[in-house]
Amino acid sequence: MAIQIGRFSFRGPFSNLDEIKNRPGLYIIHKNEVDIIPILISETPLLNGTITEEIRKKGLILGNNCFVSVYNTFCALQLDRVEMVQELNDIFQLESK
Repeated sequence: MAIQIGRFSFRGPFSNLDEIKNRPGLYIIHKNEVDIIPILISETPLLNGTITEEIRKKGLILGNNCFVSVYNTFCALQLDRVEMVQELNDIFQLESK
């Protein structure tokens, strides 16, 4: 399934991280499957590993109190991904982390 947020088409929501590969990209950890309420918006060179660690640190349970949607950025540099995260934070009116 695809979720359109601004100019980005995210894959998800996922309730199982086995479907997410360790590739560069953006991710949103969110509360609802349909109406996205972000818990965290960020970028990483390794999606699966980073998301697993963030969910563990925050004490969340994937599929229970959170879901994940991802946007792969195969060719984007880290600076580009950071700018994309800022754009998403602006959409959701969140402060950058």
